[in-house]
Amino acid sequence: MFLFFSFLSAVSAFKFVPPGLMQGFFPTLHEGLPAAWWAFVDEGIRRGADHVAHHIENVGGTLAVHMIFGGLAVILIPLQVSRMWRRGDRRKHVYLGWALVPVVTISALTTPPISFNMDYPLWSEAGFALGSIAWFGALVMGIYWIRKGDRERHRRWMVMMAALCFGAVSFRLQLPVLRLFFDQDVVFPYLGWTCWVPNVLVVAWWWQRDLARQRGTTQTPPPAMNVTPAE
Repeated sequence: MFLFFSFLSAVSAFKFVPPGLMQGFFPTLHEGLPAAWWAFVDEGIRRGADHVAHHIENVGGTLAVHMIFGGLAVILIPLQVSRMWRRGDRRKHVYLGWALVPVVTISALTTPPISFNMDYPLWSEAGFALGSIAWFGALVMGIYWIRKGDRERHRRWMVMMAALCFGAVSFRLQLPVLRLFFDQDVVFPYLGWTCWVPNVLVVAWWWQRDLARQRGTTQTPPPAMNVTPAE
């Protein structure tokens, strides 16, 4: 289920690419790469993601980069944390993990400029921005602990990183449901927080359960007392 919704989210992120290439990039390539890139951004977003076309003027290039790398992240991270992928040769988990570092970094750090270019209250824009910073922070913590050789803490932070990445999926699931009851302008500002904060709370709860379970298994039972019957 996680992979399925992540795949749909990735498709939504990439849908601007075909029109950007066919109507923008290739027809203007003879004018040089800068012109072709901008045509890709402009045509792709206007034709394939017109709901965010208002970002083109100020952060169009940043938005295009964000959607490409965000789409890659949202489909590759669930694969990386799945037991199916980690089964067998462990090297593929290591290789994909290091490949994801620039993907997540670029996707996360391109979010704040887009967030603060929206026409919503500052508290809403800050929510989207802080979610991306938390995502990057979880990645950094995961790298830190695996470099220290602590696989357990690495695992916990990578699950947190995956949960924060799933915020993109949560956003796409929450918005159409909430629009059944409220106007988009009413619900959209709250999504800056509701798309990722509940995910963090669930993982924090799982952390506590995991730690409690580990403490329970490592505790040694008290030595048995030899009781001799009274004479």
